[in-house]
Amino acid sequence: MVAAYVINPRTLPIRHVRVDGEFRHLSTTALQLRAGDVVRGGFFDVNVEAIRAALLAEPWVLEVTVRRIWPDELGLHVQEQVAVARWGADQLLNEQGQLFRPAPDTLPPDLPFLEGPAGTHAEVLARFRALERALGKRGMRAMKLKLNERRSWLFAFAEGPSVDLGRGDFDARLSRFASMVPAYLAADLSRIEVIDMRYTNGFAVRWKSSGAGVTSGAPENHGQTES
Repeated sequence: MVAAYVINPRTLPIRHVRVDGEFRHLSTTALQLRAGDVVRGGFFDVNVEAIRAALLAEPWVLEVTVRRIWPDELGLHVQEQVAVARWGADQLLNEQGQLFRPAPDTLPPDLPFLEGPAGTHAEVLARFRALERALGKRGMRAMKLKLNERRSWLFAFAEGPSVDLGRGDFDARLSRFASMVPAYLAADLSRIEVIDMRYTNGFAVRWKSSGAGVTSGAPENHGQTES
């Protein structure tokens, strides 16, 4: 009899839902309302997993912890997604390399843009982080990295050239770019359309104005490109 009395939702109903967390894209009020829509039962038999599922259905929510607070309250700690890059037209990548698709009007405008075949988002993000480390040492920042269907890598700056790294030797070609190109062409990057790093020991340049190809680097290898 005592047990039946305690678990009866009319005995200890949930009257308050408290939400805490650090939010940029989420609203505390909206989360409270979303949780309140699925709160059923009393203090002892409230369906915690149903509440978690309701909040996790919001794309900007990464994780939810639910606590019962005596005698009539639920405490919800919500961890918001941290977007590190855009993926394709309408998705984002979080810090864990996971994809999520929020409402279009909440997409941050200043994130780098990553692109690749389906299922390659974690690989592309890992390569982009290597790109950030290599370029950051030179005071440079790429805003785009693409892996195409032929498994060829291309990155680009917000204002400046695209850089073709080709299909193989990503790390070696990126290292060669970081060590050679700023030294040769730092003052000219805004006038360059494409830098081709597929040469064995150097690179080639296509300028915006004339469209003519100009090579720089180790002269004995300028005529030998790799995929």
